[in-house]
Amino acid sequence: MKSTATLEGVKKAIFFPFTGEKWGTKLLIGSAITLVIYLPVAGIAAAITLAGYFGQIMKRTIVAEEDPQLPEWKDWGMLFLEGIRIAGASLLYLLPGILFMIGGYVLVMVLDLAIAISGTSMNTYSSVFPVTFVGNMAGMFGGFGLVWFGLLLLLVGSIFLPPALGNLIAKDKFEAAFRIKEWWPVFQANLGGYLLAISLAMGLYMLMIVASSSLYITVILCVLLPFAFCIELFLLGAVTFSLFAVSYRDGERKITRRGIEPAG
Repeated sequence: MKSTATLEGVKKAIFFPFTGEKWGTKLLIGSAITLVIYLPVAGIAAAITLAGYFGQIMKRTIVAEEDPQLPEWKDWGMLFLEGIRIAGASLLYLLPGILFMIGGYVLVMVLDLAIAISGTSMNTYSSVFPVTFVGNMAGMFGGFGLVWFGLLLLLVGSIFLPPALGNLIAKDKFEAAFRIKEWWPVFQANLGGYLLAISLAMGLYMLMIVASSSLYITVILCVLLPFAFCIELFLLGAVTFSLFAVSYRDGERKITRRGIEPAG
């Protein structure tokens, strides 16, 4: 039975990593690759490979219309190339918000530094005080305004990224992620499903943070923290992409049903 936006479908999308043939081996391999992310150079390749692997989870759900399942770890070149497409599209959707946030922080730091330098001379303190005050206020409001605007852009990008990635997988083309006219009807048709998927992903992330924090209880458990965190991070990525894939597929199905239903 194929999963849908029902309680049963959500359960399948969340717990699928613990089902299927050799799921334990696949999970361990994915967790080991996640551990490599912390390395300076190899971490980038590992992150891209993981993105490609998660893309295969989406492809099984969207293209093959099957229940989500952990794929085999094979054809590493294909996983890497797929990961480049997914990582590239994700970066472009989130980059505007990131740049505004960086710009805001830089503005605050540069103005504070300039004020500090101009105020080092006690003899000129009285003359620079108005400039110092105005500059400090401008840096604070302007900088934090850019940061908040960047956060807003990040939120918008994060909401639109799931259907964009779904369209990339469905059409098997990088530029499909930016064809808004193609994925917008899918997003609109299953808006509730996407909001549910995003909410579940955020909830699972918070649960992961709480579970990781609980390992700080003893020194022995602290040693296990990096390994436990890698397992949790891999599971979070797999489940999140699975939820996004189910949302895209359900949106397509709703559009198809509306298309064949008689008007009125």
